[in-house]
Amino acid sequence: MGSIDADVIVIGGGPSGATVAAEAARGGARVIVLEKRTGDSPSRAGVIQPRVLELLDARGLMGRFRQAARDWRPDFEIPRYFYAGLTGLRYDQLDTAHPYALILPQTTTEHLLRAWAVECGAEVRRGVTYSEHLQDPEGVTVRALDGDGGTLELRGRYLVGADGARSLVRLRAGIPFEGRDSEMTAVSVDADLSFPWKASVHMHRNENGWVLAYPFGERTTRFIIVAEARRNVPRDEPVTMDEVNESLRAILGEDFGITGAKWISRYGDAHRMVPRFVEDRVALVGEATRVHYPASGIGMNYCIQDAFNLGWKLGFVAVGDAPRELLQTYHDERHPVLQDVMNDVATQCKLHFDFTSAGLELKRFFEAELVPIPEVNAILRDRLSGFRTTYHRGADPHVADGTRVRQFDLGETTYNDVAARSDFVLVEQAEVAPRDRAVNGRITRILAPGSRLTGSLSEAAAVLIRPDAYVARAWSVPPSDDEIQKAYDVSTCRGVRTEAQQVTG
Repeated sequence: MGSIDADVIVIGGGPSGATVAAEAARGGARVIVLEKRTGDSPSRAGVIQPRVLELLDARGLMGRFRQAARDWRPDFEIPRYFYAGLTGLRYDQLDTAHPYALILPQTTTEHLLRAWAVECGAEVRRGVTYSEHLQDPEGVTVRALDGDGGTLELRGRYLVGADGARSLVRLRAGIPFEGRDSEMTAVSVDADLSFPWKASVHMHRNENGWVLAYPFGERTTRFIIVAEARRNVPRDEPVTMDEVNESLRAILGEDFGITGAKWISRYGDAHRMVPRFVEDRVALVGEATRVHYPASGIGMNYCIQDAFNLGWKLGFVAVGDAPRELLQTYHDERHPVLQDVMNDVATQCKLHFDFTSAGLELKRFFEAELVPIPEVNAILRDRLSGFRTTYHRGADPHVADGTRVRQFDLGETTYNDVAARSDFVLVEQAEVAPRDRAVNGRITRILAPGSRLTGSLSEAAAVLIRPDAYVARAWSVPPSDDEIQKAYDVSTCRGVRTEAQQVTG
């Protein structure tokens, strides 16, 4: 069928595509990214949530992200966040080195992630438009058009569709996109004016709708507007400045003299999701798997978390260090997480966009009486931040198995410093080093007596941590080398027999 050009071909160089490319390349795979855009798209997303910040930190990237955010605006950390348009979530009380949401345009996030992918060894080709693909037992043939309109054909072992909500890869793979079309629309405006409020983020609601506003560049303010009188306008109807100003006057009482905008868009609340993330040698990631209203700024963040899960697995499979069954665990782990996200978005929208007298009173009660309760606040902020995600199963031997890992000290170094240059990380709190420390070439073994393991890991004698910073296995007593190897094998599906192998013995 022709020579292999890459182990992994990624269609789309946005946040999820770039992250998958970087992670797969870190794992040893040859990766080519095909991105049809030659320039930048407007920054739809503008917030990075705490769990993604933890993952970026575990790759040594937080320095560059914080500097980019600082260059964008001085108050780039948002320690108090919102849920369904209601204020009061205490991100500053999260158990993390990053107890805040970070304000950064999606365009800049994409630049940083693509640069990281290239540093990891991925090749990014821009101005190339995917057309179709054909699968066979050995790989995937991808056809595309280059910038001059010529036909390009590439062979890869695996294909990743990271090409957005209108994914052509998803269509060509025959994966359904189940759900409903938009039932309401909203408007996003990057308006030309100085920010008119002292607060870094301002929200207001009344019977006429809801507005969120925050500085989004020099002399630019982003307004997110859900106007009761305009929420049933078709998505393809152009947004006018008259509409923007009329909506702002109705909700905020003034329009601030806006005369123009750097970007303006009408978007909807279509609610669709795929039933499966993997189809043989094709995997979908990010918005190619779902579309929903961008409630509380979580959409891009869960796309990136998907990509961290898929990327390392592709790297292992592509170089033969794990069987293809490992890719199915991407679906098994992330599909339930994304189903919960979809349900949560629907819940937020129901609460958020009821501007009747009863709806406004419910929001007032929820915000004033329920959100301040510590247990309620913790539940809501964990849903948005990504900290609620766990891969723990009832049969797992240790309570920490499958749970998230955050930064912690390892004596002279830290977990993040080790993780940035490692695949699996084994932390042992023994006083004496094992005689043979090289259990497996994919495992970096750290002896750290008295290390500051946190939460459910605080009493663990040893912990094996996956490349995506989740616990593969924790032990209450020091494990043997065979036990460590077995935990690694389970996490990478090594030894899994396919149905055909089981039939033939």
